[in-house]
Amino acid sequence: MQKPVAIELRAESLKLISGPERIESGWWDEQDVGRDYYTARNDRGQKLWVFRDHRTRAWFLHGLFG
Repeated sequence: MQKPVAIELRAESLKLISGPERIESGWWDEQDVGRDYYTARNDRGQKLWVFRDHRTRAWFLHGLFG
């Protein structure tokens, strides 16, 4: 699987449909990962799977539906 792609989230370009679903892992081995996952639609109508990183507060594109 490829590394997720950082995206610039603009209110006019993405509409959040559902979420967040919080994923937290790695706390036991000091490799913490914390993400809030959402489904969203872009201005072309594509359904996306995006997440926001808890540490950096940056948004990432994780995948596309359909």
